[in-house]
Amino acid sequence: MRIRTVGLIGLGGVARRIHLPAIAKREDLRLVGAAEVDAENERLATARFKVPRVYRRVEELLETEKPEIVVVGTPPALHAANVRAALQAGADVLCEKPFVTTLEEADGLIELARSSRKLLAVNNQYRFMTIYRETERRIRGGEFGEPYQIQVWQQMYHPPSFEKNWRAGLVRSTLYEFGTHALDLVCYLFGSLPEAVSAIIPAVPQGVEADVLVVLILRFPGGKVATLNLHRLSHAPERYLEMRIDATEASVRLSLGGVAGLSLDWVKSLGRPQLKASFARGGEARVERRGRSRLLVRSPRPEFASATESHLAAFTRRLDEGRVGVEAAVHAREVLRVVFAAYRSAETGATVEVSSFS
Repeated sequence: MRIRTVGLIGLGGVARRIHLPAIAKREDLRLVGAAEVDAENERLATARFKVPRVYRRVEELLETEKPEIVVVGTPPALHAANVRAALQAGADVLCEKPFVTTLEEADGLIELARSSRKLLAVNNQYRFMTIYRETERRIRGGEFGEPYQIQVWQQMYHPPSFEKNWRAGLVRSTLYEFGTHALDLVCYLFGSLPEAVSAIIPAVPQGVEADVLVVLILRFPGGKVATLNLHRLSHAPERYLEMRIDATEASVRLSLGGVAGLSLDWVKSLGRPQLKASFARGGEARVERRGRSRLLVRSPRPEFASATESHLAAFTRRLDEGRVGVEAAVHAREVLRVVFAAYRSAETGATVEVSSFS
C-alpha cells in the first residue's frame, strides 16, 4: 500500500470536526504537519489529534515537509492563495468548500493545476454520504423512473450572530457558504448543471443584513426543475437539510441531520392510516409511492467526517490510477457560477441564464 504524506492548512473548527478525523482514519495517509496562525486553534486541535508539527506560515509547512497532498481548510477568502501555494509546491490539493470567492480565482487555479498535472478537487462531501450515494445509485439504475423535480429546504434559527468565527461577518452567507452543498447534491442527483436560476433573497423583518432567507428556482435540461428554500430565521422545528425527489414512478424523501419521529398518515390508496416511525442520528432516505413510505437506507451516525474520509479515498484512488485532473474543480467552479448567478437574479429581479453569467 502506497502511503502519501499530507499537509493540512488550517486547524479551525472544520479541521477538528472533519479533516483531522478523516485523515486519521486513512491508513494510506500520514499527516506530517499543519499551518495555523491562531494559537487557540492550534491548542484545540493538538489536544485531540496527533499533529506532528504546526507552522505559522503556509510556505514554511510546504518547504519543510514537502507534503504530497495538501488539504486546505482555511476560511474561503484564503482558499485561492493557499491552493495556489500548494500547487506551486508540487502537491495535489483537496480544498474545503466553498471553492473560492470569484470565478476568476477558480479559473486561475484550474489552469495552474492543469498545467502542473496535479489533482485539484473541492470537498463537497455530502454526495459521499450513504443516503445520497445510495439514492443516486438507484436513480441511475432506473428504480424510481426518471427524476423531474427536486425540492430542497432547510429550516433553523441560526442567524450569523450565532457564529463565533469568520462566518459571523458574511453577508453572502447562507447561499454561498452552505448552499454549495445543496446545489452540488441537486446537480449530482439530476446528473447535470442548471441552465437558469431565479432567486429571491428578501430583506427579513428582523433586520438581519445577511441572506438568511433564500428562495431559488432552478431550470435544468430536459424540463427538470429544482426549488430551494433555505431559512436561517425559522422558529419551526429544526431541519438541517430536507429533500424530496419526484420521479415518474416514485418519490424519494431524504433527511439529513438527524431524524426522530412518529407519525400516523392517512394513505388514500390503502383506505386507512399508516404508522411511520423514524430514528437516525445521521439521516435517512425513504421511498414514497401512492402515499405509502418505506425505508430505503439509514445512517445511524452523522457522516460529515466519514464522508470526507470517503472523498479522500476516492482522491487517492485517482492518484494511484494516474488520473490527475481538474474535473472536480471545474464542477465546483460551475456550482459557484450558479451561486453568483442567483445573487445577480436576486439583485435584478430577473431570471439569469447560467451560461451567460461570468
